[in-house]
Amino acid sequence: MSDQALREVLHRLAEESRPARVSPDTWQRGRRRRRRQVGAALVAIVGVLVGVPLLPPALPGAGPSPAGAERPVVPSRVYPPLTGEATAVEDPPGPAALVVAGDQELRGSDIWGWEGRSLVVGRDGSYRLARTVGETAAGTEDLLLSPGGRRLAAQPWLEGSHWPDDPVGQTAILDLTTGQVRQYAGGMPVTWAPDGRSLLVMAQTLDGRLGRLSLLDPATAALRQLPQISGTYRPGNLAAFSADGSRLAVATSDALHIVDLAAGTTRTLIALTPRDRLAGPGAWLPDGDRIAVWSMGDCEDGGGCDEQRLARRPIRIGYLDARTGAPATGPTLPPAQGLAARLLGWQRDGDAVVAEYQPEKRLTKRPDDQLWSETGWTQVGAVELREFRPDGSRPELVELPSGALFVDVPADLLDSFGGPSPSWPEGAVRRLLALWWPLGQFLVALVGLVTLVAGWRMIARRRRARLDANPAVSGLGTSVTPRSPGAGDGSG
Repeated sequence: MSDQALREVLHRLAEESRPARVSPDTWQRGRRRRRRQVGAALVAIVGVLVGVPLLPPALPGAGPSPAGAERPVVPSRVYPPLTGEATAVEDPPGPAALVVAGDQELRGSDIWGWEGRSLVVGRDGSYRLARTVGETAAGTEDLLLSPGGRRLAAQPWLEGSHWPDDPVGQTAILDLTTGQVRQYAGGMPVTWAPDGRSLLVMAQTLDGRLGRLSLLDPATAALRQLPQISGTYRPGNLAAFSADGSRLAVATSDALHIVDLAAGTTRTLIALTPRDRLAGPGAWLPDGDRIAVWSMGDCEDGGGCDEQRLARRPIRIGYLDARTGAPATGPTLPPAQGLAARLLGWQRDGDAVVAEYQPEKRLTKRPDDQLWSETGWTQVGAVELREFRPDGSRPELVELPSGALFVDVPADLLDSFGGPSPSWPEGAVRRLLALWWPLGQFLVALVGLVTLVAGWRMIARRRRARLDANPAVSGLGTSVTPRSPGAGDGSG
């Protein structure tokens, strides 16, 4: 076929073919489709952020499972609480595995009335908030878990309680199995007895001196006053019960006292220097013959001390004979390091469970600071829960949220670390929402709202464009002009 014949055939085929229909708004439609795809992706992301925390309990093998009697229940990792997390009063979690208090995502705001939003982790892995009117500590001066974890003692600013007009102070106790809160007269909570049947409370004072100590029976509200002990004190590691609950060690700033609870007597065991501290609520060794004490390695010379020195100072453990006060032998443990240390208790193999506190950024200890506290909310900048071993190692027992400043674990669970934690999708969402808390969570909500509004507007524009392109769809139809009489019939 010649070139001329081929051209004629192609021209003829072109004339016979139907032209492609190209809408005049093709470009705009493409842009709208792109916006819809982006909007759908944003909606999916927001849906994942909001919905994933609700999914793990329904997924097979996901999330924590209730632990048996011999299974570890204290989780190896704790994630931040979510906004709107259920509270321990509204939805009791049952006996707790630990409680964490602190700043950032563990702190609320005056805007909604709860400055403290501490996290209670149940033995089944459930998360609940313990809300307080003010910022609060855990274990040192507030939020004390009973040995079995069923009850939570606090100052009477805990949700469900009311601040009393009582100069001595009161204690609120929350039953974590029922959500019931009861208030008791006699003073503020200090530490639980080993059997969990009584709580040591201290009358509130305004001069920094030790108030009257009493034993509170939560079952009957009976109050038994203990012999008077005079002197100033350090709130963090004030008192410790012996393992059998028959004796109580109480540390003032300058002496360590032993109270015989059966006889109702007290004696001074030994004088303390400014460097000496009672080791914590677990200071008594299991044999009941020795008491552990800390020796602060720096910043106790009467002068000022900056954050770097406070963070580096070693805190070494020593032991005293509980009968004579003479130095005694005990497990050779590595030193703690930082602002303060609190010995929670001993494991069956002889290892110690220690909460180690670090100073707040740019913290300075001044010699004339009457409000100084090594375990105060404004002084503590971080906390770690560690196991101190005779081989010199100090593994971390629980990975806590970045905002954690205080932690408390029931005394009966010190051998139950390594329990289940939330699944990784839930943990990732909790950490993401905790970024820049609470601004981050507000931003996520704002993104969701903007996405929904943008999606609705795109759908509305698409519908209007469709109606403009095909008016008949709108129900108006195409107008038809009636024929005039005689039109089209040839008359005329």
